[in-house]
Amino acid sequence: MSKPFAGVKILDFTRVLAGPYASYQLALLGADVIKVESRTKLDPLRAVTLEPDAPNRAFTFNDENRGQQSLLVDLATGGGRALVRDLAAQADVVIENNRGGVARSWGLDYDDVRRVRPDVVYLASQGYGRGGPLGEAQGFGPMNGAFAGACVLWNHPDAPYPGASSLNHPDHVASKLGLVAVLAALEHRRRTGEGQLIDMAQSETAAFLLGEVYLAQPCTGRPAAARGNAVPWAHPHGVYPCAGDDRWVAIAVVDDEGWRRFRSALGWPDDPALATLDGRLARAAELDDRVAAWTRERDALDVATALQAAGVSASPVWNADDLRADPHLAARGAIVTVEHGEVGSERHAGNPLRFSRMPIVTAGPAPLLGEHTETVLYRWLGLDPAAVQRLGADGVCC
Repeated sequence: MSKPFAGVKILDFTRVLAGPYASYQLALLGADVIKVESRTKLDPLRAVTLEPDAPNRAFTFNDENRGQQSLLVDLATGGGRALVRDLAAQADVVIENNRGGVARSWGLDYDDVRRVRPDVVYLASQGYGRGGPLGEAQGFGPMNGAFAGACVLWNHPDAPYPGASSLNHPDHVASKLGLVAVLAALEHRRRTGEGQLIDMAQSETAAFLLGEVYLAQPCTGRPAAARGNAVPWAHPHGVYPCAGDDRWVAIAVVDDEGWRRFRSALGWPDDPALATLDGRLARAAELDDRVAAWTRERDALDVATALQAAGVSASPVWNADDLRADPHLAARGAIVTVEHGEVGSERHAGNPLRFSRMPIVTAGPAPLLGEHTETVLYRWLGLDPAAVQRLGADGVCC
């Protein structure tokens, strides 16, 4: 049995993360993903290496672009643009997340592509979407997160200025919503024969997941504000220090029965004033200090195990070394080894999907720069090696 998206052709003009991770997920499902690249305009992630001029050894790129094929084309040339339009005519899906107006300057915007492939599904994911004053503004993950309001909320209430995370939150959200949108559009095409444009603003995808926070003030009268690890519906709720260097445990006591179990597990006497959530929230700082004093003398895994046995939600805060050594993840095959063409053995997160009737396996390694140029042009356009060599000599495929 073939993978669910075997035979689906994806033409990818994406960079960094918001686009590439959507294409990676499609590759996991068996799609034929062609990543269009150029030596003169590398994906910025190919430059994030420990050594200079080593685009094939960039681990983040290699992680986010697994299972794809690299085609070298210079889109600054007329021949390069014409060649890619021929490829677009064969594509079921085109994905791009360049700055607004860039795809149009190549002659590869949605209106251009649908002239050669009327039923194409075209995903365009700019930082701020199409149209409006910011339609062609440069976007980047940290900027998009700030625009979405995440930086104000992703912080502690006593912090002197807005915070954020090194995780480019909008990129990760956009890539997953983009995948859902592509699947929905492909299903629509299956039913109607119609292709369509999907316009997905990365900043709006981040705001989409914060909707209930933005509605808090008009609905409750309480303004949205940074609250660290605290929530209004549970306490204790947070991350507490444990024995050892930078070791922590996450604990969530979600109701009054959970509190009874929690204090029993810690050997604390009953305090009627803390039996209700309102009582615990009124003394939240005191409780946090008491919990931290108890956890600080204990191993994080021991704390989590004891609390889980008592029916309380708790987990050690694992770091990367812990995850790589975790026996549960190993038993699940959650971390896999792939053989990269230049780096050799690389360990990556495996495919998290497990279907009972479809043979889903993890994607192969990320491509070397231009590794599949000849193969792609043969399979998609029927060009022979001599024709590909002429394109190289003309500066089209380089």
